[in-house]
Amino acid sequence: MARLDRLGAAKEVAQIGAAIGREFSHALLAAVVRKPEAELRSALDRLIAAGLLFRQGVPPHATYLFKHALVQDAAYGTLLRQPRRALHARIAETLESQFADIAERQPELLARHFTEAGLVDRAIDYWLKAGNLALSRSANAEAVKHLGQGIELTQSKAPSAERVRKELDFYLALGPATAATEGYAAPETLRRVSRTPVTCWAMGAP
Repeated sequence: MARLDRLGAAKEVAQIGAAIGREFSHALLAAVVRKPEAELRSALDRLIAAGLLFRQGVPPHATYLFKHALVQDAAYGTLLRQPRRALHARIAETLESQFADIAERQPELLARHFTEAGLVDRAIDYWLKAGNLALSRSANAEAVKHLGQGIELTQSKAPSAERVRKELDFYLALGPATAATEGYAAPETLRRVSRTPVTCWAMGAP
């Protein structure tokens, strides 16, 4: 923490990098930071010289890695709640508008950032995309994780017909993913199937 405080303007770059993740590209960082390239590179050089970041490659094609997860946590922990949420929103919107290939291949990244930003509806859509994409790759455990995140967010919304439709989308995807990881007759599979909105309605459950 003390080392970060001594780095002046470079501290903000460390905070933004920490919000992006343990590893991040120069291109994405530059798009989110919105600083002149020379200023950004100077800040990154200071973080590297301070032993906080590793760099692979040469800018603008470089990637950066926090030396340790604790360094990332320390930088992230200096962000106040509202600026942190605004930063996650900016990261997600930048990925969506300027890095379409990442949004297509890794929708879970956008889902995470929209979740942290408190933009629930957009996060839900990306968790569903992430779950379905994982299913299409037969990455069933990953699909279960993403779909579970989406269900939790969906259930945080006020009851409505739209919420029921969205929950159903998640559960229809979650059933096959759970069956693939647990087996069709496994208690967890049966429990999840029994909690689908349609099943609950048919059984008279709330």
